[in-house]
Amino acid sequence: MNRLRIILRDNHTLHEMMIGIAAANAVLAIIALFVGDRKPALSAVAIGMVTAIIYTIHMAVTVDDALCLDEKGAAAELRKNMLIRYLFVCVVVAVSIYTKVAHPVFLVLSVITIKAGAYLQPSVHKLIRRRKDN
Repeated sequence: MNRLRIILRDNHTLHEMMIGIAAANAVLAIIALFVGDRKPALSAVAIGMVTAIIYTIHMAVTVDDALCLDEKGAAAELRKNMLIRYLFVCVVVAVSIYTKVAHPVFLVLSVITIKAGAYLQPSVHKLIRRRKDN
């Protein structure tokens, strides 16, 4: 748990990626406001954003763990944890479909904002650096 706190405190790329995920989900939430069934769509965006952030944090911890291992061990560790993350997302989507709490399409789109967060990270980094310089 202590190592997780250190990663969450010191990994600025992770922070910037989470800001990108939040920004992409904000856009998705605005789109969800114009859907006929708003409540499930908006809850899907919220659940998906939390899932995406947990996924991203787990990925950062996994990479940190893998850096301490040899090449074969690192590859195995990365593979194992990738499957755990995929299973986690599948369980979240399955539960949301079964309980009908969240709109499945918006949930999947919201989880996919991990990619948007990765693409937005360099821009977020530049914006933050500019604000610090001023």
